[in-house]
Amino acid sequence: MKKFMCTLVLLSCINMYVAGQTNSKHFSYTTYIGTGLSMNQPSCTPFTWQIIGHYHINQRFTVGAGSGLSIYEKALIPLYANAQFFIFRSRKLTPYLECSIGGAFAATKKANGGFYLSPCAGAQLKMSRKLKLNLAVGYELQKLERAKQHTDPYFHTEFKEELSHGSITLKVGLTY
Repeated sequence: MKKFMCTLVLLSCINMYVAGQTNSKHFSYTTYIGTGLSMNQPSCTPFTWQIIGHYHINQRFTVGAGSGLSIYEKALIPLYANAQFFIFRSRKLTPYLECSIGGAFAATKKANGGFYLSPCAGAQLKMSRKLKLNLAVGYELQKLERAKQHTDPYFHTEFKEELSHGSITLKVGLTY
């Protein structure tokens, strides 16, 4: 848990430091917090937190990279590439499509992360010249391997269990 909290604080500090060093209109940063409705068995309601750095290719298309935290049965730290397409030019309320794809690693010893995919559709509400509120609905697929143990009076066994968590996600975020 100590490593997990240190990683979370480090990612937040890096994000704030980088945001303070750039004043170009070509860069923006988004942070999301969200949850979901589990679509698989075993069912586990996820909690997600994401930080994404965007480079604006033009007014309607951005690419970037992100990281964060996904908590299912185990805490996972995804690392992914991100693309965002705004359906209209920037307005007070601008709908967008977004997709993140990459991988994740586990914060615990008896688990391994795996493939990560998160497409979503949302709307961005302009709060001020530099601050925007994002609301998004999407799907998240997160693969995970974990060590399981089974013990009974006659034998003890340990095996690898491969899980594929799919969930409908609901996210709220800020872009600055």
